Amino acid sequence: MMSASSSPRHSIVFHADDFGMNAAVNAGIEAAFREGLLTSTSVLANAPAAEDACRVWPALMADVQTRRLSSLERRRMLSDPLTPFDLGIHLNLTQGRPLTLNDFSPELLDEEGCFPGIGKLFARINHASDAQMKSVEAELRAQIEWMIARGHHPTHLNGHQYIELIPRIAAIVPALLHDYAIPTVRVAYERGLFRSVLLQGDVTGWGLGLVKRHFARAFRRRMANTKVAFPDRFFGTSHAGRIDDATMTRFLAGARGTRMTEIGVHPAIDPGPDTSAESDPWFDPLAELRSNELKLLCCSKLAEELRSRQFSLGRISALATETWATEAT
Repeated sequence: MMSASSSPRHSIVFHADDFGMNAAVNAGIEAAFREGLLTSTSVLANAPAAEDACRVWPALMADVQTRRLSSLERRRMLSDPLTPFDLGIHLNLTQGRPLTLNDFSPELLDEEGCFPGIGKLFARINHASDAQMKSVEAELRAQIEWMIARGHHPTHLNGHQYIELIPRIAAIVPALLHDYAIPTVRVAYERGLFRSVLLQGDVTGWGLGLVKRHFARAFRRRMANTKVAFPDRFFGTSHAGRIDDATMTRFLAGARGTRMTEIGVHPAIDPGPDTSAESDPWFDPLAELRSNELKLLCCSKLAEELRSRQFSLGRISALATETWATEAT
């Protein structure tokens, strides 16, 4: 078995966005770590259940250290290093209210003082003044500092609904990574969209996926010019809540020959009857779908497929260690 200190080769990272969104998402992510093969998550600092997410993390890490995970044997089978899981910051400008409150530019919010959603955010950011962009940067810094103040330094950075790909936000990211010593980042450049989206009949998803990939290409170039590390490939930009066995198989086939591939997932437990309205700033359009991805992560079939394809489970943070070691030599 690979030692905990070595950097895995041909490894898979299963990353869950939205930690802190609500109780069902928090419970699902915790279950995916304990009972499934999840290796990474990131916190929505301004979300309703973010405090709860930070509170459960130390107990989860203690159980990793003492090997008290239901998924332990499957993880060992997949050469999981059994080091602490990755906990990143999930930067958010599309849901809820800003942490910086009245200091955030009101022109970038909706009539209720909430973030306006990804479509309106994209349009407004493109026409924002320098002063408005300074308020955006201050908010992103506040979200990172919120997490650090609770004793959790981000192992990596990514954006809710891929906001990090918006060019004027992408331009801010290098300074955030440098100033807060965040060594790894998500680069959501996804190959294979024709096979994994269009051939499955999702024309709209394919179109949106191509748009994301266009901006992700530029973001990848920007990140390559910094000292930040990122996995070789990413899958899941157009599949939130809809990753099934067949889709996962396509992702794993596309990961062949890579050092590390990140697969974005959105697990949660069944939240029960949803009484929230779409006007609620924390309405979750994936609520009824997320439990399927939790089941997938916890299914022994996934572990068997990973083993048959000779993948191990990895950590995004291991890439930074490897990068610094290479530079030192």
